[in-house]
Amino acid sequence: MKNLCLTLLVSFTLFQSLAQSITIRGIIKDSTTLEPLVGASIKTDQGGGARSNLKGEFLLELAQAKSLTLICTYTGYEKKQIFIPSENLSQSVVILLSPIENTLNTITISGSRFAKPLSEEVISMEVLKPAQVLNLGNNSLDDALQRVPGVDVIDNQINIRGGAGWSYGAGSRVLVMVDDMPMLTADAADAKFDFLPIENCEQIEIIKGASSSLYGSSALNGVVNFRTGFAKSKPKTKAMLYNGVFGNPKDKNWKWWSKQQPGFQGGYFSHAQKFGNLDMVIGSAWFSEDSYLQGDLSRRIRVNTNLRYHDKKIKGLVCGANLNGHLGKSQTFFFWQPDSTGKSYYKPYGGLADSSTTVNKNQGQRFNIDPYVIYQKSNGDKHTIRTRWFRSRNDIPEKNQSSLADLFFGEYQFLKSFDSFEGIIKKLRVAAGITSTYNNVIGELYGNHQLLNIAPYLQLEKKFGKLWTSGGIRYELNKLDNQNFETRPVVRFGANFEAAKATFIRASFGQGYRYPSIAERFIKTSFGASQVLPNLDLKSEKGWSSEIGIKQGFKIGSWFGFADLTAFWMEYQNMMEFNFGLHLPKDSSSSQVVNAIDYLGFKSLNVGKARINGIDFALHAQGEINHQVLARYVLGYTYMNPMQINPDSVIEANLSGKTNTLKYRYRHSLKFDQEYSRKNLTIGATLLYNSFMQNIDAVFANTKPDVNVFGQLFEFQTKLPTTITQFRNKYNKGALIIDVRAAWQFTKQIKMACIVKNILNTVYSERPALIAPPRNFTLQLAVEL
Repeated sequence: MKNLCLTLLVSFTLFQSLAQSITIRGIIKDSTTLEPLVGASIKTDQGGGARSNLKGEFLLELAQAKSLTLICTYTGYEKKQIFIPSENLSQSVVILLSPIENTLNTITISGSRFAKPLSEEVISMEVLKPAQVLNLGNNSLDDALQRVPGVDVIDNQINIRGGAGWSYGAGSRVLVMVDDMPMLTADAADAKFDFLPIENCEQIEIIKGASSSLYGSSALNGVVNFRTGFAKSKPKTKAMLYNGVFGNPKDKNWKWWSKQQPGFQGGYFSHAQKFGNLDMVIGSAWFSEDSYLQGDLSRRIRVNTNLRYHDKKIKGLVCGANLNGHLGKSQTFFFWQPDSTGKSYYKPYGGLADSSTTVNKNQGQRFNIDPYVIYQKSNGDKHTIRTRWFRSRNDIPEKNQSSLADLFFGEYQFLKSFDSFEGIIKKLRVAAGITSTYNNVIGELYGNHQLLNIAPYLQLEKKFGKLWTSGGIRYELNKLDNQNFETRPVVRFGANFEAAKATFIRASFGQGYRYPSIAERFIKTSFGASQVLPNLDLKSEKGWSSEIGIKQGFKIGSWFGFADLTAFWMEYQNMMEFNFGLHLPKDSSSSQVVNAIDYLGFKSLNVGKARINGIDFALHAQGEINHQVLARYVLGYTYMNPMQINPDSVIEANLSGKTNTLKYRYRHSLKFDQEYSRKNLTIGATLLYNSFMQNIDAVFANTKPDVNVFGQLFEFQTKLPTTITQFRNKYNKGALIIDVRAAWQFTKQIKMACIVKNILNTVYSERPALIAPPRNFTLQLAVEL
């Protein structure tokens, strides 16, 4: 009887407890756009907490039904507290958070895989918004990246702070990603910038420095992460048409056309809309150019679709697929036509006759499909499976240079945040996962090869008061064809300390690693004036990157922004670069080879140790002038000291200058953009300056005939070194490029803009024997509904 009474008492108490418990439901949204906020933190003053799911919804289980205060926080938004009396606890809650209007609070994800304000990152980052890409007359992403402080693009090859030069289109030390997945081709490991769907750009995040621990091989020098957008609560349609024309060169003798000026046209379209639980974005773009370079042309069309479905039955479950397709036709030439009078800079080496021309004709197709699944629990735990199939086909039958390259990528990722926990794990964030990449290449240019990469990774972040700490490790496994796996661990760690209000001091160290691309190992081709030879013994690059920086935010009246100063230091071992010379087979000499000229050309070699250090400064500011004009400024200056450490005689012979400065680098880079808006009128200007490129391949200038005898042979065969030397001697003060723009907003939906690039008609060359565009004019018409 005693036991029965005790059981009844416990049951009654439990019943009473359950009767008093309550579930609070709600949704968290942006107060401006009314878009749901994913991963927002919701807590009460009585304990307990949760995170909003992919629809912005949250659910709180409370033990007792009494009045309480909800505390809602979200990165980049103002903290909000809401008092709920006991009689309203059963009602659904709608919480509207206001974004913090400050560039310091621009939200980034690439640096740590978690959403975080730019000011709290432990490594230098830059962020590009869609307007900075589309409003400046850029038809390809590389044009936009050229304007980012500390970033340079040399003939479609990107480098950050001088960490890379120009390598004939093969291999990239900067990993280009789309939606957190690699978008480098399977064969040459290069970025196809005109393939990226800039018409559906949400944000572009640039990491400056080694990021191999999070992103693997090819992130040795940094990362560019292109993020596509999704449909919002209101349907949106965007369209733009533009037409451009190249002006005459400064020297009228270079003009090869008659009355019809060369020019370009293009446009894009994008529509985003929600259909119940389905989010859809469709877009397309087209571009046509007849270049200022004779025989050079481009035709391309691109279509893309983003689909995302929120499961009705399983809360927090989302699946989807992104697709992007591209068809293109191009003709390009590698070198200008040698002419001692300097009148053929705009003409191709070998002319246009089929028997002699070096104009390269390519019919290209690219395609990717990215299925994915995301499951986010109510406590914020997030499981993600991403996959990608990226196909790149180049059809060049005239020169037996066709290739087909398939990249298959898969990743499982787990994210967990302990922000609402107590004790030692409070403010701990965990990102863990494993990736696998399989490259399959079939082609005349490289042969048939397969490359497999597997890499598990782990990154931990912990906040102690105002100090953010971060550490990560990745284990890389690479296997080429039937060879054994090459394995290497890489680590990264850093810290960011808020020393005072809006003053952030950071330091970071990251190891870098890059496995040779299939092109660097196996390419065998010619380009009229010379040839490129394979190197089966090429070793992987490795190195490290470190920096210490300070970011200072400010707000003075209506003006706000930040200044950022960074000192950086990078070192590489076994750096890979193409070098010109006589590359005989092993255990042979020139006397044993019947035709030695068959082994004369460019070949990717491990050039030894390299060191690059310097400073990087950026200033972003925005405010009002006389309460009438909205002004925006972006200023960037980078000083780089790219040195080769103890190069051997072969490497020294391939440096055109007298120092050990690495090839195809600048020492000084200055970038400045200003924009002013008043009512419906916006005007702006961009200034770009790069100092003189001190070193190129010596064979292109024939500057060291005593140590590089092949330069004389190259001169005799092509006459190129004479014209290249003449050009570099005349234009040896660096290049100052100024672009100007003006836009008029006719209505809320319609805007017209005029853009003039290189208004000074500066003559410059980014790399030997290829001259950069002269002054050109673009007229844009944009509609947004």
